[in-house]
Amino acid sequence: MSLPLKEEFIFEKLYQKYWKKLYILCYSKTKNVEVSEEIVHDVFISLWKYKEDFVVTKGTENYLLKSTKSKIVDYYRKMAKSQCRTVSDCNLCKGQNFDSDIFTHNLAMHKFLEDDLELVVDQLPCKCQEVYRLSREEHLTTNEIAIRLSISQKTVKNHLTKALSFIKEHLEPIL
Repeated sequence: MSLPLKEEFIFEKLYQKYWKKLYILCYSKTKNVEVSEEIVHDVFISLWKYKEDFVVTKGTENYLLKSTKSKIVDYYRKMAKSQCRTVSDCNLCKGQNFDSDIFTHNLAMHKFLEDDLELVVDQLPCKCQEVYRLSREEHLTTNEIAIRLSISQKTVKNHLTKALSFIKEHLEPIL
């Protein structure tokens, strides 16, 4: 069902339905109450600006989440620029030949991907999750994992195959 956003009560319903979810997303990335509130506020202001053209559909939630993520990236970009007025002034950037906007964007996107990966790994069955974490986070070999967990190397490989397949399946739409 699609509804035009022209009516104020539809906008209010959207706000009531999604503000908390957007706020939680912002806070998880910024750890700052005021910044999170401001970002959510900005998302809804932008939505209201284009209310004449906006139609509420099943994809509205995804639109709001992507808009929020984009505003979070903008926030980090502004933070980086204020802390490092020019790339040549920054001790971290001296002698580097790269665009600071691209760098901060990539840094923020990397953080989003890490968080998404963590959520997917948390959904794995316990043993599979344990094997995956030992392999990828503690950098243990298949043999070391097998010894530590008292299972065969083949079982370790099966758990890793299952975990990687599950992760790929759940992260592919994001990527």
